[in-house]
Amino acid sequence: MDPNAHCNERVDHSSVGALIARERGAHPLAFVIAGHHGGLRDVEAVRDRLGRCQYLLGEARRGGLPESIENQPAPASPAWIGGDKSLLALWTRFVFSALTDADFLDTERFYKGVERDFGEPPSIGSLCNGLDAFIDGLAAQKEQSVVNAMRARVLEDCRAAAELPPRVFTLTVPTGGGKTLASLSFALRHAAKYGLRRVIVVIPYTSIIEQTAKVYRDVLGSDAVIEHHSSLDPDHETPRNRLASENWDAPIVVTTSVQFFESLYANRPSRCRKLHRIAESVVIFDEVQTFPPKLLKPIKSALEQLVSHYGVTAVFCTATQPVLGLPNPREIVSDVRREFSAVAGRCEILLPASRDPVTWEALAEELRRHETVLAIVHRRADAESLARFLGDECVHLSARMCAAHRSAVLEEVKARLIAGNPCRLVATQLVEAGVDVDFPEVYRAMAGADALAQAAGRCNREGRLSSGRLHVFVAPTQPPPDLRIGKQIAEVLWNKGLLDLKNHALFPEYFRRFYSVLPDDPGVLAAERELRFEESARLFRMIDDNGTFSVIAPYCGAASRVAGIREEVTRIGLRRLQPFLVNLYQQEVELLLQAGAIEQLHERLYCTVVGFEGIYDQRFGFSWKGTPAAEPERLIA
Repeated sequence: MDPNAHCNERVDHSSVGALIARERGAHPLAFVIAGHHGGLRDVEAVRDRLGRCQYLLGEARRGGLPESIENQPAPASPAWIGGDKSLLALWTRFVFSALTDADFLDTERFYKGVERDFGEPPSIGSLCNGLDAFIDGLAAQKEQSVVNAMRARVLEDCRAAAELPPRVFTLTVPTGGGKTLASLSFALRHAAKYGLRRVIVVIPYTSIIEQTAKVYRDVLGSDAVIEHHSSLDPDHETPRNRLASENWDAPIVVTTSVQFFESLYANRPSRCRKLHRIAESVVIFDEVQTFPPKLLKPIKSALEQLVSHYGVTAVFCTATQPVLGLPNPREIVSDVRREFSAVAGRCEILLPASRDPVTWEALAEELRRHETVLAIVHRRADAESLARFLGDECVHLSARMCAAHRSAVLEEVKARLIAGNPCRLVATQLVEAGVDVDFPEVYRAMAGADALAQAAGRCNREGRLSSGRLHVFVAPTQPPPDLRIGKQIAEVLWNKGLLDLKNHALFPEYFRRFYSVLPDDPGVLAAERELRFEESARLFRMIDDNGTFSVIAPYCGAASRVAGIREEVTRIGLRRLQPFLVNLYQQEVELLLQAGAIEQLHERLYCTVVGFEGIYDQRFGFSWKGTPAAEPERLIA
């Protein structure tokens, strides 16, 4: 927004309010009032704007300001901020969040003439009782097994730890250890005991978030749980969920790492609106090893502030626990070694016999020996190549397929596995963290230790076999650059005979090495110290989308939603397209544009031209008939 435009508003209430706040020394409030429509600006922009608009305060006083404003005492920032501007930056966002949420709600009430009333959501205490009853009933029905015994002990540890005072907790549980419900049991009991207002569950991938939210809704009811992520289909939202996802006013919020952390460093009203709801909450971070390393310092800074000053209890859940360096974390599981040892026999780990790479054709021959097998490879092109060698019966899963397509394939895979039917699946690493599949044989391209352990978690997950097997192989390709360092560190440990994936103590050492060689904070904390809110928002990006563009897959149901956007571009219309988007690289988009196969629909958003639907394969997603450098005429369906 042009800062000069503010002085031309018919009633520039934001500048006058900000000038009064600055005059009384309430500088955070000056930022908040000045930006409550257009967003928090950098300190220089606010200073320049208020300098130009100083005369407005004199005009307002000549017209007579209400005594309630003139006599209002200046609100002070908390004493714990002191002179630390990085602490002041987050505090300013929290105040900004409270104001913008109130402003949104008041504006809606004014224009609609009535306040939305969805009734009172369930209390934390009633949800805690409902979850306990469900879990206890479920446990009574389960067969006796090593895995179920381990899950029962983890649950009891979670219930006991809930009595401990708020702080940082870790929950280190083997894959398949039941942490989805056990961590929620801890959170609800802890929130009930200490008067915390809600539970926020932060999950790295939408493939996990949808299944987790469904579990919670099935147990606790739809009124208790809201989802907030980019792939949520607005056609399936209730009015309550739509409002609650904007301001997180619900007992249980399930969201993504992107949504949670980028909001903590955002500057726009719509993105910051829910921040004040994080205070006095239990926040569960699932698969914490997926935090982007280059942003680890600003992530750690925000987490320390939330726990120290905003009444947050943080819980970090994973089977591969990294060392984040947060103060005095308390492990919830009473005997982590025992729980990992209890299920160590589920999966035999077979490291490569040779350092030489295997060809895709040779690997396909080996995979054919197994009727039911999962192979996990580095890249989307790798998955397609291997699946083609395996033949038409092989199921394929990669990010060249849109989310709706991937979900359908995963449901098919789960149905085959439950029925005991043959299933050969080739996938990229998107099936690893948190995806609930259970194969007797798993093959994984050599990668970081955390990725290998997560792959092992898809093997004999329920412990129904005497033992499954994870076969680690050396692929003919390298992982993407952001995953290459992990693979190199794992190879160093392998060469030294230290790559013991069944030993939970491996992972703190692995992550110490991993974090020590990664790039530092890209400047976010420096921008925070200088109160450069626009700069912080620009620099803090959980997913680097530079060089990629979104293309709408011509997959079931997409065409009508594209037609809606052609008529009118709306925020809801763009959200309706999320389940059908695939990110393609710039050179791929340029090739398709040159061929006339796609056209631009909106900013960085493209769709398929009628007649070129063949560029999206119903098995492989965007594949151009397997020709990575296809000539334009080859792209025509």
